[in-house]
Amino acid sequence: MNTLLPRQLQGFVTAGGLATLCHWLVMAALVGVGLEPVLATASGSVSGAVLNYGLQRRLAFRNAGPHRVTLWRYVGSCFVAWFCNLVFFFLLNNVLALPVTLSQVVTTGLVAALNYIVYQRLVFHEQTR
Repeated sequence: MNTLLPRQLQGFVTAGGLATLCHWLVMAALVGVGLEPVLATASGSVSGAVLNYGLQRRLAFRNAGPHRVTLWRYVGSCFVAWFCNLVFFFLLNNVLALPVTLSQVVTTGLVAALNYIVYQRLVFHEQTR
């Protein structure tokens, strides 16, 4: 593995990237069959979030607590991340008048950084052995 990034951060980025890809593929497929784009992205984001939970536990947070605890924390963090995504995007796009693509790229980076901290400290708080 790359020694520039810690194993946990590498796993986080890999899991998040795969989950994002899943989200976008599901969304594109649903739009392709005629589903309204807002419903398609909502469905895609749920599928990405489901995949992300398993991947984060397997790739980044291998010593996480039991599912009965981490799953509910993860669901709560998804709601917080969704709200932060909305607020950050609104501020960047509507208040600072940045273009849509740039607003979303910056928002994604901010939410990803927030998610890493939340996952590490609250959701998948790793057990010591």
